[in-house]
Amino acid sequence: MQHNSCVLIVYASYGDGHLQAARSLYDSLLEQGVQRVILLDLMAEAHPFINEVTRFVYMQSFKTIPHLYGWVYNATRDMKANSPFSNWLHSFGVRRLRQVLNIEQPQLIVHTFPQLALPHLKTRWGLKVPLINILTDYDLHGRWLHPHIDHYYVPSVHMRNEAIQRGIPATNISVTGIPLHRSFEQYSVDPDEYQALKQRLREQAGLHPYKKTVLLLAGAYGVLKHVHEVCDEIVHRQDTQLVVICGKNQALCRDLNRSYGHYEQIHIEGFTRRMSDWMMLSDCAVTKPGGITMSECIRCELPVFLLKPVPGQELANALYLQQEGIAEVCHSAAELAQVLGTALDEPERLEQMRNQMELLRMPDAAGYIANDLVARYLDAPATDTTAVPMRVLNKLSKGVYR
Repeated sequence: MQHNSCVLIVYASYGDGHLQAARSLYDSLLEQGVQRVILLDLMAEAHPFINEVTRFVYMQSFKTIPHLYGWVYNATRDMKANSPFSNWLHSFGVRRLRQVLNIEQPQLIVHTFPQLALPHLKTRWGLKVPLINILTDYDLHGRWLHPHIDHYYVPSVHMRNEAIQRGIPATNISVTGIPLHRSFEQYSVDPDEYQALKQRLREQAGLHPYKKTVLLLAGAYGVLKHVHEVCDEIVHRQDTQLVVICGKNQALCRDLNRSYGHYEQIHIEGFTRRMSDWMMLSDCAVTKPGGITMSECIRCELPVFLLKPVPGQELANALYLQQEGIAEVCHSAAELAQVLGTALDEPERLEQMRNQMELLRMPDAAGYIANDLVARYLDAPATDTTAVPMRVLNKLSKGVYR
C-alpha cells in the first residue's frame, strides 16, 4: 500500500550504530509503501565544525580519558527534560530543522539519536508532528526522555520498566529490539539445524567446519590494543580457530597478517559486509558492548566476551548483558584469556549463554517498527495533528529560532 507521506529520520554520526539503525528503518519504511523517507544527520549539517570536534573528542575519549567520559555520562544519566542543561543540549540544529520542516513537511519524525530539538519546538509553538524515539543502547539515559515524545521503541523489557518508573506512560513504549541490517534476518536459528548451518558457513568462508570458532572484532575501540593477546591465546589451541575482523583499520590488518598470517587457525579479514555470516558461523565473540553490536550478537545467539568496557553507556550495556547471562565482562587481557579458554573447554557454558539469548532475541525490529509506525500514524486520515502548523513554519522562516 502506497502512502503519500514523508518520514524524517534524525540520526548522528557518533559511531556507526545510530546510522545503521536509521538506514535499516529507512529501508523498511520504503517497503511499507512510505513515499518519501529522509535521513538527516542534524549536527553534521547544522554545525559541521562543532560536529567534527565533538566526534573527535568522543572517539578520543575511548582511548585517553574513558573515566572522564564515564563520569559525564553517569552525572547526566538522570537529567530532566526541562533542565537548563537539557534545553541547551537540545537547542543545536534548529536552523537546519527549520529548513527541513519548511521544505519537506514530514508527517512523522523519528530519532535514532537523542538530539531532541523538536520536542522543544513542540512545547513552545504547538508543533503537532508525531515524534518517535528508537533507543539504540541497553541503558536508559535521560537524554532520550521527553514528555512530548509520542512513542518509544526500546530494546528490552528491562528498559521499558525503567522508562515507566521514570514517568513515561506504558502505552507509549513498545519492546522491539534494535533495528539491524536486513542481512541479519536471512537466518532462522532452528535448533535442529544450528550446527549444520555453522559448518556450512565455515566451509564457504574457507574455515575448518568442525573447529570451535572465535570471532574477534578487532576494529572496536577498547579491543584494538589487546588483539595480539587474544591471538596468542588461540594460536596454542589445536581445536580452535580465530576470525579477526579489522574493519577499516588497514594498518592493523597488515600488522596481523605479518604476525599471524602463517597460522592456519587464524583468519584475518578487513572491512566486510558479511558480518551476519561471520557471527552465525562463530561459537562466541570478543568485542566491545556497543548497542548495535550486542543486538547483532543476540540476533545470532552468539555468546559475548567483553574486554574492559569503556565507562558510560558501553559499561552499562555490558553490566546489563552480564546480568542477563549472555555476556562475560573481563577487565584485563589475562582475565579474558582465562575466561575464554574455560568457556571453550566447557561447551555447556556457551550453550547456556545461547539459551539465555534466545529469551532476548527479537527478529526484524526494523520491519516491526516500520509496520507499527505506518499503522499508528500514517494509515489514519490526514488531520491537523499530522502536519506542521503553518503558524509554526511562519515563525521558523522569520528566524525566531536561532
